[in-house]
Amino acid sequence: MRCSHPGAHSPIRFLTRDRAPVMNRLHLLLAITALVLGGCGSEAEPAEETAEGGAGLLVYPWDTLPPESIYGATPVENLRVTPVELHVLGIPPGWDGMRIAAISDLQLDLWSGNREVAAAAIRRAVAEQPDVVVLLGDYLGNGTDQTALRELLRPLSGVSTFAVLGDRDVRSDSLAARIAATLSEAGVRVLRNETAILEHGGDSAAVVGVDAELLGESVGEQAYVLGQLGSGTRVGFLISHNPVLGARADNDRVPAVLAGGVFCGDVEVPGTPRLSWLNSEAIPSAVVEGAERIYRIGQMVMFVTCGTGYGFIPVRFGAPPEVAIVTLRSVEAETAGEDARDAAVDTLLEQYESSLEDTTSN
Repeated sequence: MRCSHPGAHSPIRFLTRDRAPVMNRLHLLLAITALVLGGCGSEAEPAEETAEGGAGLLVYPWDTLPPESIYGATPVENLRVTPVELHVLGIPPGWDGMRIAAISDLQLDLWSGNREVAAAAIRRAVAEQPDVVVLLGDYLGNGTDQTALRELLRPLSGVSTFAVLGDRDVRSDSLAARIAATLSEAGVRVLRNETAILEHGGDSAAVVGVDAELLGESVGEQAYVLGQLGSGTRVGFLISHNPVLGARADNDRVPAVLAGGVFCGDVEVPGTPRLSWLNSEAIPSAVVEGAERIYRIGQMVMFVTCGTGYGFIPVRFGAPPEVAIVTLRSVEAETAGEDARDAAVDTLLEQYESSLEDTTSN
């Protein structure tokens, strides 16, 4: 078992009102975490199942525990729909009000319950009747079998859907090609450093997709590729598994970015990408104060979703699995900030608008 799992996620909320069971479950989780992390130094492996009929199967201790006995609710019950509104400079007027369902980090086979959570996330996204669905990568956690991915994509039939690949999906060229083919067979448009034209509200603009493989290239090569994407067309938004790649896009041409690939919880698991790392090391100057999941780079605004999958320790403290419903609002389509302040919007949007008004007034 490795301790470093890039892209793996942890934490969840307890959904119970009984304080004593919460503490008991917390103690159990701490014990499990200590057992796993304590084994990292010695490269401990999960125990082998020796019961009749199960010889040779690797069994992790948490896989033998019903999730609801740990969390007070099943992972599917903890799935939430997160509404977010982004006021964006430069999107076509017809795109004002476009609703985008963003799903990231399914991490199939990284934990046995991720398949059920991923299927529920896609069903919830479709039920929200968005104009567009974007899938932001890391579909497979460790394995290569795409049977589960193929099955859970079925509800997306007939829904305008775009996708990029994550770092776990490009572990080899053959795996990346097979995952891209599976997505394409389901009617999903896969963008591997590519552009697709999307029409909405009578206006057309480009959806740009950044491939996770680009992260392995030099900064100069990244700048060149990103500079070519969407060149000569009006860009509506960019999708990227990695927020850093999204942040490096040309902010004069790319008005909005949707990204995943980080773990947003309150508990640090060694080796996992964290929102705190993004805020403090990767793009600290882009953080919009008071809105930890919205970033502004020049005229470009970026939103990062926490994803749905659970990591090798199936816990998500403070970061329940989510389907983000992102509504684009054209700043140019609004008459003034008064209407925006009076609108029923979430805290993230209010903080961003306040920051945007301060910038434009100077």
